[in-house]
Amino acid sequence: MIVLLSRLALVLATLMCVGWALVLARVWRTINAMRRLPSAASAEGPHPRVTAVLAARNEAHTIEAGVRSLLAQDGVDIQVIAVDDNSEDDTQAILERIAAADQRLLVLKAGRLPPGWVAKCYALELGQGRARGDWLLFTDADVVHGPHAAKNAVATMERERLDHLAVQPRIEAGGLAEALVLPLFMLLGQLRFLDPAAAKPESRVGVGIGAFNLVRADAYRLRGTHARVRGSMLDDRALGRMMREDGGRGSVVRAVAQVRHRPYRSAGELYAGIKKSAIGTFGNSAILTALMGTMLLVAATAPPVLLALGLPLWLAGQAPWVVVPAALAAALPMVGLLKARSVVRFEPLAALLFPVGALAIAAGALHAALVFAVRGTVEWRGRSYTRRDLQDFG
Repeated sequence: MIVLLSRLALVLATLMCVGWALVLARVWRTINAMRRLPSAASAEGPHPRVTAVLAARNEAHTIEAGVRSLLAQDGVDIQVIAVDDNSEDDTQAILERIAAADQRLLVLKAGRLPPGWVAKCYALELGQGRARGDWLLFTDADVVHGPHAAKNAVATMERERLDHLAVQPRIEAGGLAEALVLPLFMLLGQLRFLDPAAAKPESRVGVGIGAFNLVRADAYRLRGTHARVRGSMLDDRALGRMMREDGGRGSVVRAVAQVRHRPYRSAGELYAGIKKSAIGTFGNSAILTALMGTMLLVAATAPPVLLALGLPLWLAGQAPWVVVPAALAAALPMVGLLKARSVVRFEPLAALLFPVGALAIAAGALHAALVFAVRGTVEWRGRSYTRRDLQDFG
């Protein structure tokens, strides 16, 4: 019996090691493929016209810093359109106060959500309809942009003849829950699903990043605007894929310090984000989401358990070969997290506690899968979306 258990443990540890190695290899390639957003030289002549469009729902604690960072863009003729998605806090009042002092800010109210639309897609569609810029920057209300971010992005697009540029911001983890969960969530939920080929302009692989999606306005409208992706919970990725249609050129770069984003400010927000992203990432499938959640649960717990079993096996007279792949399976996620520090800001010691983050992500995925299977709904920002509302653009 001990021999059989030893062999089974060795097989499981080896599978975990191979799985984490594949994840790490993909993340490593993805991060290395994303060059830094280049700095643009000062140019004479008229500034490019850029319209930043953002949707805001209950963003009173972040909206002012984000909007003012957009209004402070240097080297571009900036227009900012903020669409209030029926906020229940002071979001609209803050926006109207800023707009009263700066006419470059236009504040819209989304009103009633039409059937078949995800709220953010509808808000961005409303905003782009009032945009006058030749370049449209779709961003989030809680993103802070450096003063040259838009100019550098437009210059990159003009130089490389791009229709779309996605910029990976520097993600900031604040509290303890964010530090333990957010880095691994970014590694597994975003970097893992960013195809390295998307960095090549001639590639047909498109990706999008919600914090900074810059598009050429005419190319975006030619492809159907956000109306094409109206039912996509992951609107940014859907937009990126849409912009590569019909020979569209695009790329993805790292902003480093030029664009900063703290996407979640509490454990509750982070957990809700995990549930929403898990369903959207796996094509609105409860089965696939549950499968991935279960695999992550095993991948997080099996390595330390198998490591602990190595000593009893040795005492029982068995060669504890399981220790080697189990140790690698425990170490590889830590290596991946440290590599991800180039895009996610967190204390390195948090990498040692990656099983805690993995368990939280697995719990969120399994919870989302159960609710979606039983009720057929997914919750996000105070709204409930059904299977009929959601579409996976691809």
